[in-house]
Amino acid sequence: MRSLAVFAIGLLLGPLSWGASQLMSGKFEPFDNATGFFVCQAVLAIPTLVIGLRAGMLRALLCLVGAWIGMNAYAYLFGSSETRAWILLLLFSSLTLLVFPAVAAIVGGIVRAIRKRQAPTHAGALKQ
Repeated sequence: MRSLAVFAIGLLLGPLSWGASQLMSGKFEPFDNATGFFVCQAVLAIPTLVIGLRAGMLRALLCLVGAWIGMNAYAYLFGSSETRAWILLLLFSSLTLLVFPAVAAIVGGIVRAIRKRQAPTHAGALKQ
C-alpha cells in the first residue's frame, strides 16, 4: 500500500467515523455520548489495525493523520456555527479520538514485524 493511498483512506475514514457516530448516537460530535465515542473508535481502529498488519505501523499512523484532518474538516464544514467557533479546541480534543486507533496501528505493526521475522525461519524449517 502506498503512502498516498493510506493517507487518502484516512481522509475518508475521518468523516466516516463522525457520520457513523452521528447515525448511531443521534449526536453530531462523538464526544457527546459513549455510543458515539466508541462507534467512532471502531470505525477508525479496525481499518487502522488492518493497515498496520498489511503495510506496517508507520503507514497506519499516517492513515490516522489523514483521519484527523478529515474528521476536523468534516466537523468544520458540516457542524454548527458553535462548532466552527470552537474549532481550535476541536483540533486538540479530537486527538482523544485517535488513542485507540493508534494502539491498533501499533499492535498491527508489531504483529506484522513478528510475522516477517518468523517467516524465513518457517521456510527454512520446511526445506529441511
